[in-house]
Amino acid sequence: MLVHGLGFAGAWTIATLVFRGLLGLAVITLIVLLIIWAVKAVRRGGMGMGHMGQSHDPVEIAKERYAKGEISQAEYKKLVNDLKG
Repeated sequence: MLVHGLGFAGAWTIATLVFRGLLGLAVITLIVLLIIWAVKAVRRGGMGMGHMGQSHDPVEIAKERYAKGEISQAEYKKLVNDLKG
């Protein structure tokens, strides 16, 4: 494989530059994907840590569900009364 005016060594130099360029592009792509994954993980509440740091108290869970609109006020009051009583 000869490149006009560069000889055999020039062809290897060009191939090496192309390979290094592609390798660099792959590394940059991986870094960007890692950053995107980390941002999404933080937004959804942790990086695979499950429910660490969240309350396990049933009354607190009912309060959170009521605050999110998942249950009505009547359901919330019934849950709290059932859990406390």
